[in-house]
Amino acid sequence: MILTNARLIFPDGIRDGLEVVVEKGKIAAIDEQVRVRSKDVLDLDGNYLAPGFIDLHVHGALGRDTMEASAEAFRCICDFHASGGTTSLLLTTATAPLDKLGQVLNAVRDCIRRRGRRGDWRPTSPIAGVHIEGPFISKARCGAQRAEFIQDPSPVDVRQLLEHADVIKRVTIAPELPGALTAIENFRTHEISVSGGHSDAWDEDARAAFEHGMRSVTHTFNCMSSARRRGVYRVGGLLEFALSEPQISCELIADSHHVAPTLMKMLYRAKGPGGICLVTDATAGAGLPDGSRFSLFGNDCIVEGGVCLLADRSALAGSAARMIDLVRTMVRLVDIPLHEAVVMATQNPAQAIGLEDKGRLKMGADADLVVLSPGVEILRVFTGGDEFASDRQ
Repeated sequence: MILTNARLIFPDGIRDGLEVVVEKGKIAAIDEQVRVRSKDVLDLDGNYLAPGFIDLHVHGALGRDTMEASAEAFRCICDFHASGGTTSLLLTTATAPLDKLGQVLNAVRDCIRRRGRRGDWRPTSPIAGVHIEGPFISKARCGAQRAEFIQDPSPVDVRQLLEHADVIKRVTIAPELPGALTAIENFRTHEISVSGGHSDAWDEDARAAFEHGMRSVTHTFNCMSSARRRGVYRVGGLLEFALSEPQISCELIADSHHVAPTLMKMLYRAKGPGGICLVTDATAGAGLPDGSRFSLFGNDCIVEGGVCLLADRSALAGSAARMIDLVRTMVRLVDIPLHEAVVMATQNPAQAIGLEDKGRLKMGADADLVVLSPGVEILRVFTGGDEFASDRQ
């Protein structure tokens, strides 16, 4: 298949006059556009062509949740987010007993192993692994997570999770917890991305975690310590450390609800286009109409005003967004170029979890692609060269 007459979005800008050749699910070539045509040419009518989006933080959609630990729930979640341009994602857990997390991890592994078997799963399944968010977090910054299941990362518990190191790609942990630094080292040794989050850390806690292998932070500005007084002195928190350390990558829920435009602009000025990973943090309320009720592992929640809340309105409970919504927000409210917003949704998250064959338009990469209109709407989605069809696009 040859994709032609498109404006290709690269990390450093947008280029016309090129076409993309797809063979066996991979980008085989990116060449100058030619006039000779065959029956396998797809004319994209001058629209944008970008890599498929990669979401590092997805709990659910359409009333379904990762914690259900079922292939049916996973498929529903993946299909909804594919309609928003997401071609790879990390199914994300909630704070829960470790045995329950093990059930989720086993279910995800089973889906990945069945990938490609006719009738079980599409050959180009978007599941890239699991993001474990909790239970190693701070009760003081738990947000919509269930505090009764929060615990410190003991060596025994960390070893139990590491039995699933083949599936876990990312772990959120509060750096200040007893045992956190050893846990961070162990996760990194197993090539698991460690992200600081749901944390009440002081600056020195965050720096120690960085020295032990933490290289990102979870949903920046949300459930995160910031500058405060300790005695007569003003001391930074996890937020300020993340803003000031060039090697830290910052998740951002750019749904126009979780973080105000001024704060998003501040993050962009501090980190630049290469230091931000857009994430939806979508929960089961994503895709449901306002007023819909849903559960976040036992917490009653509601969709209201286009965002998800605990039913008592005391805290946000994830977003109702798709990745395309975040890209549009960055372009329209933060006023950054489209190609930079796309980098935050593709190349940056791919690098954060080591997906070498995804997130860029380059020879040899997986043919996970999205076609965008001039108004930054999803027109078509391809995973492994196969077109995804959904009436929700």
